[in-house]
Amino acid sequence: MFNDDEIDPHRMPSPQHEQEQDSDGVRNSLYADDIINPFANNAAAPWGATVSQAEDASPASSDVDEDDNGVSDQQRERSHVSRSAGDSATSAKAPRPLLSFTVGQMVDRSKRSPNYTFDVVTNMPSYKARKYAGVERNQIEFERLEAHLRATYPECLVPTLGPGTTVSKYVPDYNNDRLVVLLLQQWLNRVSGHPILQQDYELRQFVEAPFAFNPALTLLSSSSAGGALNMAPHGSASGGGFFSWGKNKPRVVARSANASPFEQELERTSSNLEVFQRNVGEARRWHGRMARTRTRLSSDLREVGTKLVSVGVIEHSAQLSRSFKRLGKCFLHNGSCAQSQSNMEGSRAIAVEDIYVVACDYVQRTLSNRQVIFTEHQVSERQLERKRQSVAVLRSSSHINHEQVQETLAEFNVAKADADSKRQRAERVDRVLAADLQAFEANREGDFRAMFGALARDQLHVERQVLTEYKAVLEFIRHGASKDGSATTSSA
Repeated sequence: MFNDDEIDPHRMPSPQHEQEQDSDGVRNSLYADDIINPFANNAAAPWGATVSQAEDASPASSDVDEDDNGVSDQQRERSHVSRSAGDSATSAKAPRPLLSFTVGQMVDRSKRSPNYTFDVVTNMPSYKARKYAGVERNQIEFERLEAHLRATYPECLVPTLGPGTTVSKYVPDYNNDRLVVLLLQQWLNRVSGHPILQQDYELRQFVEAPFAFNPALTLLSSSSAGGALNMAPHGSASGGGFFSWGKNKPRVVARSANASPFEQELERTSSNLEVFQRNVGEARRWHGRMARTRTRLSSDLREVGTKLVSVGVIEHSAQLSRSFKRLGKCFLHNGSCAQSQSNMEGSRAIAVEDIYVVACDYVQRTLSNRQVIFTEHQVSERQLERKRQSVAVLRSSSHINHEQVQETLAEFNVAKADADSKRQRAERVDRVLAADLQAFEANREGDFRAMFGALARDQLHVERQVLTEYKAVLEFIRHGASKDGSATTSSA
């Protein structure tokens, strides 16, 4: 016979006791109906929140002192000093992680995949330096990094990368490099501000690699996470931007029979985003049609203006010639304004709408990944139970083979390590997903408000230019009519 130390060097509890502990502890914390709903905490900062914003959000010491009305000034001063000393000691021991990207400009526009330069500032100890200047990466490398983050962290909502171009079939002759750089800067801010994604090893390699960045994507589809890890973007590397992504396949989120409050909230979120995705996709399509129609309007206005100017050139009457030329210039100016409106409607609005059409699809995938993670946890628990029963059989056996004992023990330890890993992941996924969904909602609201505000300001500016032009034409006509009237009176 062999003793317990030979079977389990870590002195594991008995199978019956451990099973009771799992049923009373882990399973209740993961699957009980009365778990705390993480959505109740609305104080989560969105992706990309800077350190200064987080510090500004914390209560000031003066505000705290004002609440201590029943404490003497000396006691308040002592408590304030102790708190300040404690805060300084805590900050000295564990500084807040900082990872900041600043995109400079687009280096090369001649290639299909543009190159960017950016600077990095960090205080994270895993990085070899604190500042990196002039790091150059292209759009394909950014898409590889995004695919790596989605595959490595299926429980996180990785932000959606912006386009490498804003050229589309609606405005083919228009390029807004500033908008492309702005969307890239926004994506880097949200990735570097995410508490999990900012610690990624490949993200550090993305900054520190002396040459091209090429993560080990072959390792991302391993069987340890099943099909949930195949999270590459929808052909964004081969399509050249948002305007060739096409339609997204609908994702189905598994619904449990006895859903917890958090799972019910996830189901409502999934349904709302499904409706939102469908409507935003339709709005994007009609935005494109409107931009294309306005492009044709711009061409027609310019054509009319050109013809009117040509008539004014050959007109023998001087006053009528000036009128034709002035009206033709008005149509030419309005044609340029219509083209500006077409560029705004066909680039900024469509880019933001396309980002969130794809982002909603990724949210649905992440919600499906949550179900996969919990299913994997349940499977690992069942496998661990089978290995535990094998150990129990060896305990009760009178004929023991040493090699069989070692093999069974090794299998049990592997199954236990796998079950512990899957359990930790299942315990973590709801906390991470709840915080990421809060950040996603905050970013979604902020992005659309900013897009609509910029679109409204630009449209108002263009409309004012058109109105000013028509006022100038009206003044020209009135001035010409008064001159004609005075000339007629003098001749009479």
